[in-house]
Amino acid sequence: MPESGPLLDDAVLRAAAQVIAAHGWHDFTLERVAQAAGVSRVTLYRRGVTREVLVDALTVGAAQAWQAALWPALTGEGTAAQRLEAALRACCEVVEEHLALLAGLSSAPDPVFHLDEPTTGEGRDTRAVYVRPFERLLRDGMAEGAIRPEIDPDETATLLFNIVPRTYLHLRSAHGWDAEHTTTALLGLLLPGLLARAPHPADSPHPEGA
Repeated sequence: MPESGPLLDDAVLRAAAQVIAAHGWHDFTLERVAQAAGVSRVTLYRRGVTREVLVDALTVGAAQAWQAALWPALTGEGTAAQRLEAALRACCEVVEEHLALLAGLSSAPDPVFHLDEPTTGEGRDTRAVYVRPFERLLRDGMAEGAIRPEIDPDETATLLFNIVPRTYLHLRSAHGWDAEHTTTALLGLLLPGLLARAPHPADSPHPEGA
């Protein structure tokens, strides 16, 4: 076994993503990765590359792409409600950018891109990367009065992360919906349940004698 950590380069990571996209999780083998990368299986072994190492590296890449996509919504101009909508749209966009890879990984045993149970210090736990941006925007919106005050921001952020990427991926890859329609339908369903209801004119007290 090598004394240092695994040696990965961009060509091997691209090859791994291509193999998963083309063959799915169950047929994701180092032999196929080596062939796609133009190296031998022995070379990958000597570099300490395993299936788990490749998935971990792709997980880190997914987390970085997620952070980059949602950062403008966290730091940009606009109300919290507007920035929450922008974040949800960015979520759909980053899934679209990695659609083939994520579709290939959809048959992988959980967890792949986040853990459902707390980590013990080993392995990957990227939940905070995915969930906290939504939690922050929800709390900002509640402070502004734009988000329903009775929701639990931590629980709702977790729900959003689990609903939006997975539903978007399924509708795009399994049902063949186009990207814009999928995004519009998802946001149209979710946002009304999050936003505080604006007062209706009929709810306002009428002046005496009106």
